[in-house]
Amino acid sequence: MPLCTLLILLTTSASVGYAQANLPTLGQKDIRTEFEEAISGLRYLRFLNREGIVVQDPALSYYLEQSTTPLLPHFVGDPSLAQLSIMGINDRTFNAFAVPGGLVGVHLGLLENMTETADVQAIIAHELGHLALGHHARLATSARESTAWVIASLLLTPLAAQIDLDLAAGLFYGAQGFAIQQRLAFSRAMEEEADRAAVNAMRSSDLSLQGVINAYEAMARVQRSQSGTTQSSYQGTHPNVSARLADLRNRLQENPTVAAGSTLSIPLCWVQVDLAFTVRSQAERCLQYQNLHRQPRSEQGEHWQRLLTTYPANPYLFYRATQWLQAQERTQGEAVRTELKRQGRLMPDSGLVALSVLSGQLYESTTEHERWARTLMGLAPSNDLLSWSVLSDSYNRLDKRALAFRASAQSSWIKGEVGTAAEQLQRAIELSENSTERLAWTPQLRRWQALISS
Repeated sequence: MPLCTLLILLTTSASVGYAQANLPTLGQKDIRTEFEEAISGLRYLRFLNREGIVVQDPALSYYLEQSTTPLLPHFVGDPSLAQLSIMGINDRTFNAFAVPGGLVGVHLGLLENMTETADVQAIIAHELGHLALGHHARLATSARESTAWVIASLLLTPLAAQIDLDLAAGLFYGAQGFAIQQRLAFSRAMEEEADRAAVNAMRSSDLSLQGVINAYEAMARVQRSQSGTTQSSYQGTHPNVSARLADLRNRLQENPTVAAGSTLSIPLCWVQVDLAFTVRSQAERCLQYQNLHRQPRSEQGEHWQRLLTTYPANPYLFYRATQWLQAQERTQGEAVRTELKRQGRLMPDSGLVALSVLSGQLYESTTEHERWARTLMGLAPSNDLLSWSVLSDSYNRLDKRALAFRASAQSSWIKGEVGTAAEQLQRAIELSENSTERLAWTPQLRRWQALISS
């Protein structure tokens, strides 16, 4: 019997290990103690980067960050969101997840099935709710309690078998069923709590609460279209979508105040066009952007110029126009280049604009080159490979070795090469004569070294 017990426990552990190797499902938490959160977040992010699961598109990252920013005041001061990193996940399933350490992943399949940015913000608010409510720690506690019950039943089974074999079998299977049911129920309770947190965050951020309804209607639509397939883990561990919709509608009726909507200057339809997804909105700016992309690339210059002047000082458009410009002959895109240089001066503090200027070489002097590099260094997302690669090249050309090593270190980290990244960051600290830089870089070096040793 002890051997049988050991085999069952080993089988359970193997199953858990396999599940954790895959992407989480909507709202799923990676079970870690609070002490391990930061390192587990780094470890998981390294896995995502190494496997090519994170979408390396600076404009998409910017869209997700801008969508998240209005929600953050509702969670102000929450330590679980101190190191927040939100990223696109290269997966066409309707899903999003949050991982301890402040990681939020939004699947491309979710963006494909939404209509407005407010719908996406509702899902992001739901994931932020999971982090802020500490669901990972509570799930870990629930798992420990369930496991203790199962272990106790396994230890009692040999004694029960001496009295009644049916009693022993009932005790054995009943304990496992109880544990599974407890975990499912706890997961459903967490999802309902995160739904309520999303409503509160959207309301306090003055975002359209219709976005919450739209998001779950899209979820129900996708679920219906997949109803003929094998039941997913999402359907087994989350509340029924129809029940969630009914609950949300009741809550909105109790307090019917609905905000005007998202003020984000980047409509979701632009992102959908760039990802070659079906556009669900018929708004004028969506039709304009679609029309631009229906033209041959060599003939898009006039359309880009018109769009840039219609929606001025828009970092998302600025970056996409720069991408187009880099693929053209210089004489074909001179008017767009002139407009981008003009508008760049209107957005001196945008990291995405700085990346565009540096990658498109839209600067006109070494001083301007250095100024844009300094802007990007201060604002580049920690997980944006293109930004850090461009910075590494820029600082090498500017002969600033410490900053070049710093940028190279971040590039290596994003590629999953943690040992190389730590060596390069150590070198950057040694070469830097700026005490502020050294103080800022040292904690990151320690986190990477802790990740290596773990």
